[in-house]
Amino acid sequence: MRKLFRKLLFSSILLSQQAIAAPCCGAGFTVPSIITSEDKAQLALSFNHAKIHADVSPDGEWRERKSSDLSRTFKIEGAHVFADRFQAGLSVPYILRERDGDAGGEAQGLGDLAGQVGYEFLPEWDYNPYRPKGISYLSIIAPTGRSLYESSDGLDARGRGFWGLGSGIVLTKAWGPWDANALVEWHYFFPKNVNNQTYDGEVRPGHGGSFAMGGGYNWEKLRIGALINWQYEAPTDVKGSNSSEGAVKRLATGSMLISYLLPNNQSLILSYADQTIFGSPTNSSLSKSLTVFYQKRWAR
Repeated sequence: MRKLFRKLLFSSILLSQQAIAAPCCGAGFTVPSIITSEDKAQLALSFNHAKIHADVSPDGEWRERKSSDLSRTFKIEGAHVFADRFQAGLSVPYILRERDGDAGGEAQGLGDLAGQVGYEFLPEWDYNPYRPKGISYLSIIAPTGRSLYESSDGLDARGRGFWGLGSGIVLTKAWGPWDANALVEWHYFFPKNVNNQTYDGEVRPGHGGSFAMGGGYNWEKLRIGALINWQYEAPTDVKGSNSSEGAVKRLATGSMLISYLLPNNQSLILSYADQTIFGSPTNSSLSKSLTVFYQKRWAR
């Protein structure tokens, strides 16, 4: 029972990273929905509540937010095995934003859609005390959410707003009741022409990446774990009549997770994420967030 529960909740580690991006401007790349257990399919519903607590300049200077800047994200995501070791998935977010102050207001709409294809390149066909289970994936981001550069006040920015491609590797390993996991990914966003009152030219977001590692302890139906994720985004430059150069974005997110196994291959996950604790962030809006996940799986 413990071994089955541990494998089923490895995917909750990936789900927890859906809350790591800052609630404005799509700061990062969407972590895919990956099946890390032996199931045929999985479906997840999540609700994330995030609040920006501080802004960090490119020079590393912190400025606490005096007004409230909230985001609420409803997301549905699923994945399905279509061959012995191949799988495909899709993620659809809907984002509501609310801000106080002189530039306050409300905005809502669809965020960036994400799809991926994964391949289990390190299967667990036999036991090895050191070799992890490994899944690689390719992702594509569709700019269905408006970017910061297309927004009049930043409030209705619900994603990067650029077409993007990414690739990554997920590794998982267990020793008795303990488990460990790691994820590394790289992504690239393609340039886009933007013409409005603020920008007139080609916006070039460039590349970025992240590295996450964590672990947890499993009881019969309960798992408690922790995760830290480091993110990097290259400067976003604007070339045109009002050219400008961007700055590197860096931040780290720490997360705590509690997962509980329900009957009929279902599970509930509660995650708390904080971007104000670890690392030396630059050019970032730092948030704290709480996420609730529900996940349903279907066996092969």
